[in-house]
Amino acid sequence: MNQLLASIARSHRNLAGALLRRVGLFPGQELLLMRLWNRDHQPQGDLVTALRLEASTVTKMLKRLEAQGFVTRHRPPDNQRIVIVSLSDKGRGLQGEVEDLWRELERATVGGMSPAELGRAIEVLRRLEDSLVVAQASHEPRPSLPEAE
Repeated sequence: MNQLLASIARSHRNLAGALLRRVGLFPGQELLLMRLWNRDHQPQGDLVTALRLEASTVTKMLKRLEAQGFVTRHRPPDNQRIVIVSLSDKGRGLQGEVEDLWRELERATVGGMSPAELGRAIEVLRRLEDSLVVAQASHEPRPSLPEAE
């Protein structure tokens, strides 16, 4: 099971990467952009939480997206502790192309599955994801308590 899941994930990511290169993106960047297309002007910390990635990974993604002109980042004057991420016009303009690429990726992924097969596959994949989220949460380090003096 583990080898099959790893193989499927790798193949899916490789195909996604090939498709996303058409619009100048790397795999994973589209997921961040999708969050912003759904709700623009988000704190960077909210994106980290939503994407379930390390803060440093999201920072690197945002630096690349910002360098390409897809997003902007700024600190609001009333709260210098947070960074707000916003789409640029160029980033907003990319939405239709990325949605088209994702439809192409989905067609390639599910191939000739019937609607019933696709429904069952989605159900199983959701259960696998739920199991992994619970397992991951149980293995995350717990914050340590200050030691008594």
